[in-house]
Amino acid sequence: MGTKITTASVKVMQSYNYCHFEASMSLENSDGLETIDIDSARKYCQRLTDKAVKQYQIAKAVANKQINNNSERAQLEREVALIKNQPKETWGVADKAKVKALEDHDWDLRYDYQDDWEDGNY
Repeated sequence: MGTKITTASVKVMQSYNYCHFEASMSLENSDGLETIDIDSARKYCQRLTDKAVKQYQIAKAVANKQINNNSERAQLEREVALIKNQPKETWGVADKAKVKALEDHDWDLRYDYQDDWEDGNY
């Protein structure tokens, strides 16, 4: 007879677009846990992180649209400034998407890949 497992914890971490999404849960059953119970919990956590990535993608697309409108961009810059004043571990999915969208857009404006290629600096 094998070892009786009565408690287990599952954690799923997923990186997407330099942002990290995490879900975790604990299981407990005094009668014992089967590996299928633990695997089901893992799959559930994976679905949660997948959902967070989808929410992030939608929020980033909305933020990207805001960037193209000057007044909305100014509002987005104010929101990002407030977000950055908070600890990163408290940022929600929408917060991460807004910060990343603005940073990506600003990077694209600052950096001209073609100049490096022409100068041989690659």
